[in-house]
Amino acid sequence: MTNGSPKRRESPVKRINPSGDVVWKARYTDPEGHRRSAGTFKRKRDAQDAINAAYQAPVTPQIPDTVGAYLDTWIARHPRAKRTDKTNYGRIRQVLPVEVESRPLADWPLSDLRRRHALALVDHMLREQGRATTGATNILRSLSAMAEDAITDELCDVNPFKGVRVRGNDPRATKARKQPTVLSWEQMHAFAAAAGQYEPMIRMLADCGLRIGELLALARAAQDLKTGVFTVVGTAWEGEVMQDSREKRHDRDGPIAPGCLALLRAMPVRIDTPWLFPTKTGKLWLINNFYRDVWHPARAASGIACMPHDFRHSWVTNLAGAGLDEADLADVAGHGIAVQGNYRQALRRSFDAIRSEIG
Repeated sequence: MTNGSPKRRESPVKRINPSGDVVWKARYTDPEGHRRSAGTFKRKRDAQDAINAAYQAPVTPQIPDTVGAYLDTWIARHPRAKRTDKTNYGRIRQVLPVEVESRPLADWPLSDLRRRHALALVDHMLREQGRATTGATNILRSLSAMAEDAITDELCDVNPFKGVRVRGNDPRATKARKQPTVLSWEQMHAFAAAAGQYEPMIRMLADCGLRIGELLALARAAQDLKTGVFTVVGTAWEGEVMQDSREKRHDRDGPIAPGCLALLRAMPVRIDTPWLFPTKTGKLWLINNFYRDVWHPARAASGIACMPHDFRHSWVTNLAGAGLDEADLADVAGHGIAVQGNYRQALRRSFDAIRSEIG
Protein backbone atom coordinates (compact mmCIF):
# COMPACT_ATOMS: atom_id res chain seq x y z
CA MET A 1 0.00 0.00 0.00
CA THR A 2 1.32 3.46 -0.91
CA ASN A 3 0.31 7.02 -0.33
CA GLY A 4 -0.59 7.32 -4.01
CA SER A 5 -0.20 10.43 -6.15
CA PRO A 6 -0.70 13.81 -4.51
CA LYS A 7 -4.06 15.46 -5.09
CA ARG A 8 -2.22 18.63 -6.00
CA ARG A 9 1.27 19.16 -7.23
CA GLU A 10 3.72 19.67 -4.39
CA SER A 11 6.70 21.85 -5.24
CA PRO A 12 9.90 22.46 -3.25
CA VAL A 13 10.13 25.71 -1.31
CA LYS A 14 13.11 27.96 -1.95
CA ARG A 15 15.02 29.18 1.11
CA ILE A 16 18.22 31.17 1.62
CA ASN A 17 20.49 30.06 4.45
CA PRO A 18 22.25 32.59 6.74
CA SER A 19 25.39 31.86 4.73
CA GLY A 20 23.63 33.06 1.60
CA ASP A 21 23.33 29.62 -0.03
CA VAL A 22 20.06 28.74 -1.77
CA VAL A 23 18.43 25.49 -0.60
CA TRP A 24 15.16 23.74 -1.40
CA LYS A 25 12.81 22.40 1.26
CA ALA A 26 10.90 19.26 0.34
CA ARG A 27 7.52 19.31 2.09
CA TYR A 28 4.58 16.96 1.63
CA THR A 29 1.26 16.00 3.26
CA ASP A 30 0.99 12.60 4.95
CA PRO A 31 -2.16 10.41 4.84
CA GLU A 32 -3.40 11.97 8.08
CA GLY A 33 -3.19 15.47 6.66
CA HIS A 34 -0.05 16.54 8.53
CA ARG A 35 2.65 18.50 6.77
CA ARG A 36 5.97 16.66 6.82
CA SER A 37 9.53 17.31 5.73
CA ALA A 38 11.30 15.05 3.24
CA GLY A 39 14.60 16.88 3.66
CA THR A 40 16.53 19.94 2.49
CA PHE A 41 18.47 19.87 -0.78
CA LYS A 42 20.81 22.08 -2.75
CA ARG A 43 19.08 21.28 -6.04
CA LYS A 44 15.41 21.78 -6.73
CA ARG A 45 15.24 18.61 -8.78
CA ASP A 46 16.50 16.50 -5.83
CA ALA A 47 13.92 18.10 -3.56
CA GLN A 48 11.16 17.33 -6.07
CA ASP A 49 12.31 13.70 -6.29
CA ALA A 50 12.16 13.45 -2.49
CA ILE A 51 8.59 14.78 -2.48
CA ASN A 52 7.52 12.30 -5.15
CA ALA A 53 9.21 9.42 -3.29
CA ALA A 54 7.45 10.37 -0.07
CA TYR A 55 4.08 10.06 -1.76
CA GLN A 56 5.01 6.68 -3.21
CA ALA A 57 6.41 5.30 0.06
CA PRO A 58 4.44 2.52 1.76
CA VAL A 59 2.06 3.67 4.45
CA THR A 60 3.25 2.37 7.80
CA PRO A 61 1.14 2.39 10.94
CA GLN A 62 1.73 5.51 12.98
CA ILE A 63 3.02 5.02 16.51
CA PRO A 64 0.87 6.88 19.05
CA ASP A 65 2.77 9.94 20.22
CA THR A 66 0.99 10.89 23.44
CA VAL A 67 2.11 9.50 26.79
CA GLY A 68 -1.08 7.57 27.46
CA ALA A 69 -1.48 6.13 23.97
CA TYR A 70 2.21 5.27 23.66
CA LEU A 71 2.16 3.47 27.01
CA ASP A 72 -0.46 1.05 25.66
CA THR A 73 1.91 -0.01 22.85
CA TRP A 74 5.26 0.48 24.60
CA ILE A 75 5.29 -2.83 26.47
CA ALA A 76 4.66 -4.80 23.27
CA ARG A 77 7.17 -2.80 21.21
CA HIS A 78 9.97 -2.91 23.77
CA PRO A 79 9.35 -5.93 26.02
CA ARG A 80 11.41 -6.56 29.13
CA ALA A 81 10.96 -9.23 31.78
CA LYS A 82 7.26 -9.83 32.46
CA ARG A 83 7.54 -8.62 36.02
CA THR A 84 9.38 -5.47 34.95
CA ASP A 85 6.78 -4.73 32.27
CA LYS A 86 3.94 -5.09 34.75
CA THR A 87 5.72 -2.87 37.28
CA ASN A 88 6.50 -0.13 34.75
CA TYR A 89 2.99 -0.15 33.34
CA GLY A 90 1.41 0.03 36.78
CA ARG A 91 3.62 2.89 37.93
CA ILE A 92 2.99 5.06 34.88
CA ARG A 93 -0.76 4.42 34.92
CA GLN A 94 -0.91 5.99 38.38
CA VAL A 95 0.19 9.41 37.11
CA LEU A 96 -1.52 9.59 33.71
CA PRO A 97 -4.46 11.65 35.09
CA VAL A 98 -2.14 14.19 36.74
CA GLU A 99 -2.61 17.60 35.16
CA VAL A 100 0.61 19.23 34.02
CA GLU A 101 0.09 22.83 32.92
CA SER A 102 -3.68 22.22 32.77
CA ARG A 103 -3.37 19.12 30.60
CA PRO A 104 -3.45 15.49 31.80
CA LEU A 105 -0.06 13.83 31.43
CA ALA A 106 -1.72 11.13 29.32
CA ASP A 107 -2.61 13.72 26.65
CA TRP A 108 0.84 15.27 26.35
CA PRO A 109 2.73 14.48 23.11
CA LEU A 110 6.06 12.99 24.09
CA SER A 111 7.85 15.46 21.84
CA ASP A 112 6.42 18.42 23.79
CA LEU A 113 7.47 17.31 27.28
CA ARG A 114 10.36 19.17 28.87
CA ARG A 115 12.27 19.07 32.15
CA ARG A 116 9.92 21.61 33.74
CA HIS A 117 7.02 19.24 33.15
CA ALA A 118 8.86 16.42 34.90
CA LEU A 119 9.57 18.73 37.84
CA ALA A 120 5.90 19.75 37.97
CA LEU A 121 4.94 16.08 38.05
CA VAL A 122 7.32 15.46 40.96
CA ASP A 123 5.80 18.39 42.84
CA HIS A 124 2.30 16.97 42.35
CA MET A 125 3.33 13.46 43.43
CA LEU A 126 4.87 14.75 46.65
CA ARG A 127 2.41 17.50 47.59
CA GLU A 128 -0.92 16.29 46.23
CA GLN A 129 -0.60 12.53 46.05
CA GLY A 130 1.43 12.35 49.26
CA ARG A 131 3.98 9.91 47.87
CA ALA A 132 7.23 9.05 49.57
CA THR A 133 10.37 10.18 47.77
CA THR A 134 11.19 6.59 46.86
CA GLY A 135 7.78 6.12 45.25
CA ALA A 136 8.16 9.28 43.17
CA THR A 137 11.66 8.20 42.14
CA ASN A 138 10.41 4.79 40.98
CA ILE A 139 7.72 6.39 38.81
CA LEU A 140 10.30 8.71 37.26
CA ARG A 141 12.49 5.72 36.45
CA SER A 142 9.65 4.01 34.60
CA LEU A 143 8.79 7.20 32.69
CA SER A 144 12.46 7.66 31.81
CA ALA A 145 12.69 4.11 30.47
CA MET A 146 9.62 4.72 28.31
CA ALA A 147 10.99 8.05 27.05
CA GLU A 148 14.28 6.41 26.04
CA ASP A 149 12.36 3.92 23.90
CA ALA A 150 10.24 6.76 22.49
CA ILE A 151 13.49 8.39 21.32
CA THR A 152 14.36 5.12 19.57
CA ASP A 153 10.93 5.19 17.92
CA GLU A 154 11.67 8.78 16.80
CA LEU A 155 8.70 10.20 18.70
CA CYS A 156 10.85 12.67 20.63
CA ASP A 157 14.41 13.94 20.76
CA VAL A 158 14.96 14.32 24.50
CA ASN A 159 14.16 12.38 27.65
CA PRO A 160 12.64 14.97 30.03
CA PHE A 161 12.71 12.55 32.98
CA LYS A 162 16.36 11.56 32.72
CA GLY A 163 18.48 13.03 35.47
CA VAL A 164 15.55 14.32 37.53
CA ARG A 165 16.38 13.62 41.16
CA VAL A 166 14.12 13.46 44.20
CA ARG A 167 16.10 14.01 47.40
CA GLY A 168 15.35 11.70 50.29
CA ASN A 169 14.91 14.71 52.59
CA ASP A 170 12.71 16.71 50.21
CA PRO A 171 10.51 18.87 52.49
CA ARG A 172 7.51 18.45 50.19
CA ALA A 173 7.28 14.76 51.05
CA THR A 174 4.85 14.18 53.91
CA LYS A 175 5.03 10.40 53.74
CA ALA A 176 8.15 9.08 55.39
CA ARG A 177 10.29 6.53 53.64
CA LYS A 178 9.58 3.07 54.98
CA GLN A 179 12.44 1.86 57.11
CA PRO A 180 13.22 -1.87 56.79
CA THR A 181 12.71 -3.91 59.93
CA VAL A 182 15.85 -5.49 61.36
CA LEU A 183 15.12 -8.74 63.19
CA SER A 184 17.46 -10.84 65.28
CA TRP A 185 18.22 -14.45 64.39
CA GLU A 186 16.08 -15.50 67.36
CA GLN A 187 13.08 -13.48 66.11
CA MET A 188 13.34 -14.86 62.59
CA HIS A 189 13.66 -18.42 63.88
CA ALA A 190 10.65 -17.93 66.14
CA PHE A 191 8.66 -16.66 63.17
CA ALA A 192 9.71 -19.72 61.16
CA ALA A 193 8.74 -22.08 63.98
CA ALA A 194 5.26 -20.49 64.01
CA ALA A 195 4.86 -21.53 60.36
CA GLY A 196 4.45 -25.18 61.38
CA GLN A 197 4.96 -27.50 58.41
CA TYR A 198 6.44 -24.60 56.45
CA GLU A 199 9.21 -23.93 58.99
CA PRO A 200 12.04 -25.18 56.70
CA MET A 201 10.78 -22.87 53.96
CA ILE A 202 10.83 -19.78 56.21
CA ARG A 203 14.21 -20.78 57.69
CA MET A 204 15.70 -20.68 54.19
CA LEU A 205 14.61 -17.05 54.00
CA ALA A 206 15.98 -16.30 57.44
CA ASP A 207 19.28 -18.19 57.19
CA CYS A 208 20.22 -17.85 53.50
CA GLY A 209 19.26 -14.26 52.66
CA LEU A 210 17.12 -15.31 49.70
CA ARG A 211 14.68 -13.13 47.84
CA ILE A 212 11.13 -14.47 47.98
CA GLY A 213 11.09 -15.35 44.28
CA GLU A 214 14.40 -17.22 44.63
CA LEU A 215 13.02 -19.25 47.52
CA LEU A 216 9.97 -20.34 45.54
CA ALA A 217 12.12 -21.33 42.54
CA LEU A 218 14.64 -23.53 44.41
CA ALA A 219 15.14 -26.82 42.59
CA ARG A 220 15.51 -29.82 44.89
CA ALA A 221 18.25 -31.49 42.82
CA ALA A 222 20.40 -28.33 42.90
CA GLN A 223 20.65 -28.23 46.70
CA ASP A 224 23.57 -30.00 48.36
CA LEU A 225 22.19 -31.20 51.69
CA LYS A 226 25.31 -33.24 52.43
CA THR A 227 27.75 -30.36 52.64
CA GLY A 228 25.10 -27.70 53.32
CA VAL A 229 25.25 -25.50 50.23
CA PHE A 230 22.20 -23.94 48.58
CA THR A 231 22.09 -23.06 44.89
CA VAL A 232 19.86 -20.40 43.33
CA VAL A 233 19.10 -20.88 39.65
CA GLY A 234 16.39 -18.31 38.99
CA THR A 235 13.43 -16.49 40.49
CA ALA A 236 9.74 -17.43 40.38
CA TRP A 237 7.02 -15.03 39.42
CA GLU A 238 3.39 -15.89 38.66
CA GLY A 239 4.19 -19.58 38.37
CA GLU A 240 7.18 -19.23 36.03
CA VAL A 241 10.94 -19.30 36.62
CA MET A 242 12.95 -16.44 35.20
CA GLN A 243 16.71 -16.03 35.06
CA ASP A 244 18.92 -13.08 35.92
CA SER A 245 17.64 -9.56 35.34
CA ARG A 246 19.84 -6.58 34.57
CA GLU A 247 19.54 -5.36 38.16
CA LYS A 248 19.70 -8.58 40.19
CA ARG A 249 21.70 -11.79 40.26
CA HIS A 250 19.60 -14.93 40.52
CA ASP A 251 22.41 -17.44 39.92
CA ARG A 252 24.67 -18.20 42.90
CA ASP A 253 25.29 -20.52 45.83
CA GLY A 254 25.92 -20.10 49.55
CA PRO A 255 26.06 -21.85 52.91
CA ILE A 256 23.12 -23.35 54.79
CA ALA A 257 23.32 -22.89 58.55
CA PRO A 258 23.23 -26.08 60.69
CA GLY A 259 19.78 -25.51 62.18
CA CYS A 260 18.19 -24.92 58.79
CA LEU A 261 20.10 -27.83 57.27
CA ALA A 262 18.72 -30.22 59.90
CA LEU A 263 15.17 -29.12 59.04
CA LEU A 264 15.77 -29.62 55.31
CA ARG A 265 17.21 -33.10 55.81
CA ALA A 266 14.15 -34.08 57.86
CA MET A 267 11.74 -33.04 55.10
CA PRO A 268 10.01 -35.92 53.25
CA VAL A 269 11.28 -36.24 49.69
CA ARG A 270 8.68 -35.74 46.98
CA ILE A 271 9.40 -37.43 43.66
CA ASP A 272 6.41 -35.87 41.87
CA THR A 273 7.96 -32.43 41.56
CA PRO A 274 11.39 -30.85 40.91
CA TRP A 275 10.85 -28.03 43.43
CA LEU A 276 12.25 -27.99 46.95
CA PHE A 277 9.18 -26.21 48.34
CA PRO A 278 6.25 -27.03 46.03
CA THR A 279 2.56 -26.52 46.61
CA LYS A 280 0.43 -29.50 47.62
CA THR A 281 -0.08 -30.23 43.92
CA GLY A 282 3.66 -30.09 43.19
CA LYS A 283 3.62 -26.73 41.41
CA LEU A 284 5.39 -23.44 41.97
CA TRP A 285 3.78 -21.18 44.53
CA LEU A 286 1.99 -18.08 43.34
CA ILE A 287 3.09 -15.21 45.55
CA ASN A 288 -0.43 -14.32 46.68
CA ASN A 289 -1.07 -17.93 47.68
CA PHE A 290 2.22 -18.01 49.57
CA TYR A 291 1.22 -14.97 51.60
CA ARG A 292 -2.26 -16.38 52.25
CA ASP A 293 -1.28 -19.92 53.23
CA VAL A 294 2.23 -19.52 54.66
CA TRP A 295 3.32 -16.01 55.59
CA HIS A 296 0.22 -14.42 57.09
CA PRO A 297 -0.65 -17.41 59.32
CA ALA A 298 2.95 -17.47 60.64
CA ARG A 299 2.83 -13.73 61.20
CA ALA A 300 -0.39 -14.01 63.18
CA ALA A 301 0.87 -16.98 65.22
CA SER A 302 4.22 -15.40 66.05
CA GLY A 303 3.00 -11.86 66.64
CA ILE A 304 6.01 -10.57 64.67
CA ALA A 305 5.00 -7.97 62.06
CA CYS A 306 7.37 -8.23 59.12
CA MET A 307 7.61 -9.04 55.42
CA PRO A 308 9.86 -11.52 53.57
CA HIS A 309 12.24 -8.79 52.42
CA ASP A 310 12.74 -7.80 56.08
CA PHE A 311 14.33 -11.23 56.55
CA ARG A 312 16.77 -10.58 53.72
CA HIS A 313 17.56 -7.10 55.03
CA SER A 314 18.07 -8.52 58.51
CA TRP A 315 20.30 -11.30 57.19
CA VAL A 316 22.61 -8.82 55.46
CA THR A 317 22.57 -6.38 58.39
CA ASN A 318 23.30 -9.00 61.04
CA LEU A 319 26.14 -10.61 59.10
CA ALA A 320 27.67 -7.25 58.22
CA GLY A 321 27.51 -6.31 61.90
CA ALA A 322 29.31 -9.54 62.75
CA GLY A 323 32.24 -8.46 60.58
CA LEU A 324 31.73 -10.74 57.58
CA ASP A 325 33.89 -9.98 54.55
CA GLU A 326 32.00 -7.40 52.50
CA ALA A 327 32.78 -8.90 49.12
CA ASP A 328 31.83 -12.41 50.24
CA LEU A 329 28.60 -11.13 51.74
CA ALA A 330 27.67 -9.31 48.54
CA ASP A 331 28.47 -12.43 46.51
CA VAL A 332 26.28 -14.76 48.59
CA ALA A 333 23.46 -12.19 48.68
CA GLY A 334 23.49 -11.76 44.90
CA HIS A 335 24.41 -8.09 45.17
CA GLY A 336 26.95 -5.97 43.41
CA ILE A 337 29.41 -4.29 45.74
CA ALA A 338 29.64 -0.50 45.53
CA VAL A 339 33.04 0.92 44.65
CA GLN A 340 35.02 -2.10 45.84
CA GLY A 341 33.31 -4.19 43.20
CA ASN A 342 35.58 -2.73 40.54
CA TYR A 343 38.76 -3.65 42.40
CA ARG A 344 37.94 -6.49 44.76
CA GLN A 345 36.65 -10.02 44.18
CA ALA A 346 34.86 -12.33 46.61
CA LEU A 347 37.31 -14.84 48.08
CA ARG A 348 34.46 -17.12 49.20
CA ARG A 349 36.14 -17.93 52.51
CA SER A 350 33.20 -16.94 54.70
CA PHE A 351 30.82 -19.92 54.40
CA ASP A 352 31.86 -21.39 57.74
CA ALA A 353 31.70 -17.97 59.41
CA ILE A 354 28.15 -17.46 58.14
CA ARG A 355 27.08 -20.90 59.41
CA SER A 356 28.66 -20.21 62.79
CA GLU A 357 27.02 -16.79 63.14
CA ILE A 358 23.50 -18.05 62.30
CA GLY A 359 23.67 -21.41 64.02
